[in-house]
Amino acid sequence: MNHFRYLIHLAYEGTCYCGWQIQPNGLSIQQLIEEVLETLFSKKIRLFGAGRTDAGVHATRQSAHFTLERREEPSRILRALNGQLPSDIRLLSCLPVPETFHAQFSAIQKEYHYHIWQDRFVDPFSRHYRYHFPYPLSLPLLEKGAKFMTGRHDFTSFTNRGSSVKSTVRTIHRIECIPQEGGFRLEFEGEGFLYKMVRNLVGTLLEVGRGKRALEDIPSLLEAKDRRCTGMAAPAKGLFLHRVDYPSHFFVREEKEEETVTPLLVKEAASSLEMSSESSTDLAPDPIRALSPLGESSNPIT
Repeated sequence: MNHFRYLIHLAYEGTCYCGWQIQPNGLSIQQLIEEVLETLFSKKIRLFGAGRTDAGVHATRQSAHFTLERREEPSRILRALNGQLPSDIRLLSCLPVPETFHAQFSAIQKEYHYHIWQDRFVDPFSRHYRYHFPYPLSLPLLEKGAKFMTGRHDFTSFTNRGSSVKSTVRTIHRIECIPQEGGFRLEFEGEGFLYKMVRNLVGTLLEVGRGKRALEDIPSLLEAKDRRCTGMAAPAKGLFLHRVDYPSHFFVREEKEEETVTPLLVKEAASSLEMSSESSTDLAPDPIRALSPLGESSNPIT
């Protein structure tokens, strides 16, 4: 039997969810999408994400894949899913990929952004998307601390229990501090990240920036391999999964096969999320497929 695999990129506001992965005690993004896929195709379809974002964490471009037993037009899948998902989850694109592709294991690089608001009073429209940290902070000192964390290290001291990974060694290619209105964001780019690793790194860097932890302590923190030695995790709401990269050979195809939706949840590099009613026509459900299962009303491409 032939199988047809599809990669989706999606954005979501994580405020109301227990995270990406299905959990027994809360509503997750993965669960909602799988429920819509089951409605559309009249059977259970497993969705595989590039990474597990925690409760309250957002994504401007998460990646995931699923497999169907027959070929479907990506543009119709895109419109049908967006027509039935809640407004705080939106698919940005859908495209066919080889069966050898895997959203998690084929990834070669990820980028996370952490947003911090430093003004005395937090903008009420950004309160769910930035960590309010109105304390004196030396950004040059913070940036020097970030340099100790770049490169290839064992990040056991910066991960929480609850992960079954075989190795805690990771390579961080870049940590950069970017000024933005009301504060700044920290951009983390690397081959992959451990459970709560970015939030734990941010917590320690803020301690360094405030002068509460010496720069010279960072190498010893890495060597300690003990989570108890490092700073508190920064709150989930400031964290965004910004991008997941894959080898180009998975995407040798005609550009017209892919249909994309302009991200409506992101404004000014994900410093806040907004919903735009004026763009609702871009997200309108397919008149045929959004109202009935794709398995009943579709005309597969042969």
